[in-house]
Amino acid sequence: MRKFRIAVGVMALVGATPALADKALIVGIDAYRADQLSAELKGGARADALRMQAMLTGALGYDKSDVRLLLDDQATGTAILSGLRDWLGDSKSGERVFFYFAGKGQAAKTGSGREDVLLPFDATMQPGGFGNTLSRNEIDRQLGKLAGRRITEVIDSSHAGTVTRAISVEASGGGNPAARSPQLDGSTRSIVVEPALGDEPVAAPAPVGTDFVKWQAVSPAQTALVDEEAAPAYRGVFTTAFADGIEKGLADANGNGTVSNQELLDYVRAQSSAYCGRHRDRCEMGLTPMLSGDGAALKVAAVVGGTASAGSGEALNQGKPTADKILDLLGAKLSDSVSVEQIPPSPVRLGTRDMRFKVTSSQDGFLILLSVSDEGEVVQLFPNAIAAAHGKDGRIRAGSPIMVPDASYGMRFDATSVTKGTVLALVAVDPLKLSKGFVTRKIDVIPQDEVNGSVLPELADSLAKTANADSVKANAKAIGRSVATMRYEIVP
Repeated sequence: MRKFRIAVGVMALVGATPALADKALIVGIDAYRADQLSAELKGGARADALRMQAMLTGALGYDKSDVRLLLDDQATGTAILSGLRDWLGDSKSGERVFFYFAGKGQAAKTGSGREDVLLPFDATMQPGGFGNTLSRNEIDRQLGKLAGRRITEVIDSSHAGTVTRAISVEASGGGNPAARSPQLDGSTRSIVVEPALGDEPVAAPAPVGTDFVKWQAVSPAQTALVDEEAAPAYRGVFTTAFADGIEKGLADANGNGTVSNQELLDYVRAQSSAYCGRHRDRCEMGLTPMLSGDGAALKVAAVVGGTASAGSGEALNQGKPTADKILDLLGAKLSDSVSVEQIPPSPVRLGTRDMRFKVTSSQDGFLILLSVSDEGEVVQLFPNAIAAAHGKDGRIRAGSPIMVPDASYGMRFDATSVTKGTVLALVAVDPLKLSKGFVTRKIDVIPQDEVNGSVLPELADSLAKTANADSVKANAKAIGRSVATMRYEIVP
């Protein structure tokens, strides 16, 4: 029998602060020069911009002089571009840069397809669409020039493709005053030339040498909404959840004081979905906030009660792996719907033979079972090469426990050293897009550079994606999941 030392790690607090800016440009537009573009629900974008300013200068400790605020007629195309080039460009390598926009978003035709644009205060309406718009690609190119900065971009507006749906609703006598996309009346409806939803947007080249995290209020086929429940104090559904998750620590799923980007993403998606469930008449295609950027799901968003100077933007795949870092990466709250048991139960004596772990779920899903030692040794218990060789695809069935190892493994786990630790079980409702190498990994200690360089990044990326993100036509859905942990100890 092969001997295997089960080793898992203690919970350790991640000391890090939000990946936000030393210089910030905040834009909020309710009233446009073209009256047809002005928000029907007045004040929401202004309130959102002020909320973001308060979050930066309050809970996150930024000086007010670090934040440039452009509201309504201040937010011309020239002023926004100047803010991107000059104000944010005045930052230095190693500093943080933050750009926020609340207002109208739109899709524009280009020679090669479709491109997302934002509408500044002085956007114009003209035959064939809109003039004086701000290309999302151009914004990203400007930010991408800031090499060495830690950049966060947060856009609370509609993505590409939404205006077509908004016009369709308008034509039927409805309309969506809560939408952050242009709601055109009958006299101007014909000027809009809109590509089909199936057209993929033309993306800007990825910035080289930049740490770039992007937040978007909705997926490409959806419409960003203003919260009508708070009337007349209107506010963006996404921005409210984003700020609450950081300022109030509501996104800290595991309660360890660190809000990871994955935890924040899960929180804003849950809040957006709940709002959409209450207002299906305004939310035909759902609300699914999106996170993108190289390694974005691996990073820390904020520290609850922390300071703005310590460890800002720390990546969870740096240094020694800990159970707490991995919990932050997994994002989901601990759930009673999944349980992990050790057989025999802890504590066990050194020399105990044939230790096993039993995972039970109350719902069908796909299981990932990890252990992390106090020394930072990570072992992937499931899925694994042996289970794959026996035709097991990683599924766990409701009420049908998975035992690791079971009789088919031809190996056992023996207690060969004094240790203590935690086993983490993740059950994803939807299949995760994982590589063959991930699902066929051997049950053995994984080298730390492999854990940080490939295991955690692949897991984080798969969890941050939506369950059906292959087409912009899809009503994107967040991947549902549950997490459970179990402490154990081997004593002399």
